Amino acid sequence: MDFPATTAIVFLALDSTLNATAAASSRDHSFLGLTVRQLRYVFATLCSLILLVGLTGNLLMLLVLIEGLQSSSSSSSSHISTLTSTLMVNITVSDLLFLLYNVTVLLLAFLQEDWQMGVAVCVSSQSLSMWTMFCSFYSMVATSILRYVAVVHPTCSFSTSKVQRLLLCTSMWLLGFFVSIPNWLHQRVMAAGDAHYCVLLLTPEQTFLYFLLFGGIAFLPFVLLMLLCYSRVVQSLWFRSTRVGHLPGSAQLNQKATVMILTVVTVFVLMWIPCSVVIYLSATHRLSQTPAAFVASSLAMVLAYSNCSVSPLICFSLSAQFQGSLKKLLFRRGPR
Repeated sequence: MDFPATTAIVFLALDSTLNATAAASSRDHSFLGLTVRQLRYVFATLCSLILLVGLTGNLLMLLVLIEGLQSSSSSSSSHISTLTSTLMVNITVSDLLFLLYNVTVLLLAFLQEDWQMGVAVCVSSQSLSMWTMFCSFYSMVATSILRYVAVVHPTCSFSTSKVQRLLLCTSMWLLGFFVSIPNWLHQRVMAAGDAHYCVLLLTPEQTFLYFLLFGGIAFLPFVLLMLLCYSRVVQSLWFRSTRVGHLPGSAQLNQKATVMILTVVTVFVLMWIPCSVVIYLSATHRLSQTPAAFVASSLAMVLAYSNCSVSPLICFSLSAQFQGSLKKLLFRRGPR
């Protein structure tokens, strides 16, 4: 996919990277005995598994969370617990939207030699990917702050009306939308010969500003904030247990909840890092167009997209409360 050097355009979209490297590497016919077409089918199959596992897990997660919120409204559950559950609903809804649209588009992209889904799908899929990813990320940041308040400042109290919870969730979606604005403005379908590619067209100056927004403003400062929150939480919980020798029931619950949420956040960051690296290499023209590069790019994309199906598995595996709620949901029998 060659364009005149005077165009001063930077190509920054993983779908175009996948298709471009696949087209260039088709001359080499195979990677580990598999042709590029066969590799595409393998990755499309992985996307199908992500859809199956993710939709099932997130739908169950959503039902469990909604039922928990309904019961907490008539009980003495803490305001922080209610806010945390509300944010987890926000993350689950974001993941479901990502699964239904973005993972489906990625699956179809693997089955095509170039981009054949039109401009509207190109713009909306790439923009929605950034939007939902950062909505989930900022919801995790807010959850981390709540964990900090619950453990380090347990006497802190505040009201959590339905309107306030709605405003909190809305603010997460607005923050995610702000990060996705460059995609809404600059995502395009470009033709290269007979092929078409879904790309984010940026000048070198815009690319610098994009990565400044993406990494230096929208991502890294909040990662540092979460690290600060969890370092204080760990210091408070685990050091307290070494001094006392036995934690009270509420502290044990906080410890288990912290482990679960910290695991979800850590897995989220780790699964998206390879994809971010590939995007950076593609933007700086350091990503070679070989079968190995196609496989690496595809694996990074699939790994990042599969995160939306992993979070429910983590919660159901590490939380006895979620396990109990899931059992009640699945094995409920007879009239209430």
